[in-house]
Amino acid sequence: MKHKFLGVPLGLLPLLWGSLLLSGSLPASADTAVRVSEADHKAQSPEIALGPDGIVHIVWIDENTAAPAHDHSKYGHAHVAATNLLYARSSDGGKTYSTPVRLNSTLGDVWGFSVSKPRIVVGGNGTVHVFYAGNDVNPVNGKPEAVAMYTRSSDVGRSFSTPQRLNTMAKTDASDFVHGGLTHAHVFGTLTTDGRGNVYALWIDTRDMAKEGDSGKVFMAVSRNDGQSFETDREILPADVCPCCQLTAFAAGDGRLYVGSRQVEGKFRDSVLMVSSDGGRTFSPRQRITTQRWEIEGCPLKATSVAAAEGVVLATFFSGGESKPGAYVARSTDGGRTWSTPVPAHPDAVVADAPVVAVAGKTVHLFWHAKLADGVRRVFTRASHDLGASYGAIHEITGPAGTALQLPVIAGRSDGSVQVAWQQGTEVHAMRWSEPAPARAVKTSIGECARAGDYCAGSVQAGIPSGR
Repeated sequence: MKHKFLGVPLGLLPLLWGSLLLSGSLPASADTAVRVSEADHKAQSPEIALGPDGIVHIVWIDENTAAPAHDHSKYGHAHVAATNLLYARSSDGGKTYSTPVRLNSTLGDVWGFSVSKPRIVVGGNGTVHVFYAGNDVNPVNGKPEAVAMYTRSSDVGRSFSTPQRLNTMAKTDASDFVHGGLTHAHVFGTLTTDGRGNVYALWIDTRDMAKEGDSGKVFMAVSRNDGQSFETDREILPADVCPCCQLTAFAAGDGRLYVGSRQVEGKFRDSVLMVSSDGGRTFSPRQRITTQRWEIEGCPLKATSVAAAEGVVLATFFSGGESKPGAYVARSTDGGRTWSTPVPAHPDAVVADAPVVAVAGKTVHLFWHAKLADGVRRVFTRASHDLGASYGAIHEITGPAGTALQLPVIAGRSDGSVQVAWQQGTEVHAMRWSEPAPARAVKTSIGECARAGDYCAGSVQAGIPSGR
């Protein structure tokens, strides 16, 4: 079996679904969306985090379209030449944002795409932690190597440390089959912190790839002192990981560390979850989230989003193996050992993808992007009030007509709302979102209205008042 390290495989399953019916809700409870990125830049792939003080932190991949061309000859490839990692913060609940600042040390030094996003998390003490993929040169063979980078802020985002590399550099040359002009890569990573001073950085690693068709390994570097220093990186998963499906990680309040990935088993690439209960020192065997296998010859470029609360683990993912390919969500009540039957996020969409999940107070929020019959990609959401056992009506995050909204990211607040950011055209936008209140039930007869002791929610018969 062959695959490309970069690029989308041909021949994916057709996604032919119907159109959407939105119902059962009143108008959305949300702030006005604001633009976070600068207008003369090309922004993509945002990531978001909330601090304990309510400060909103957003990072994204950025290409300054007004900037002069940069010398990229030392990297041997041009697709990262003017790519940077930008950051902005909001201290007023997301109503306004600071002027974006660049976090990478050297202009154009970030290896980032919509499928290899930066990650940002905030610890309980307010320390801001950022992971991203950067460009470096291998000291052994002099060829470009994509590396795992980390930076932190101990003053709630006012300043950041000099970025540091977390991975050990490879000693071999795999440029003949890694693709992208790279000798090796330590990318498609993730980051989380448990509030106890432990910071976990994980990425997919090619250092032991020997031939075309090999899969990736997962390596991890851990800090036990809030990101001030990291232990030497080590292998935690063998070479059976989909090499271009970005990892996700979530540290629960009880200290458990959940890691989502895709495992390569023959011709299948399915979402799996593993758990650590000892600070990342050991992990449980991976458990497949769905019984429906996804057979695909190539990298699907799809992450598996994970969250947990009150003993329930939630996972959302794209699958081409279900009866209707698309975005799905499932839950586990035994720590990720067994899973419920996956539920489609958007059953009537033509295409639904890029799902993310977060717990805000007592509310589970599910966001994704989807195309309806008009073919325009937009962002949608629905919520659960029983920790994912059931989900309510679908709501749309509206944007300008004909403009694509995609790649939503969310961070939960204790009041049940979420801060959400997304890519809108070539800009990053964000707002605060609360699930709309449910619509009042509609009585269908005079007798039903009378028994309820209420007015009807709609005029069902002459002489019955409408609303109250």
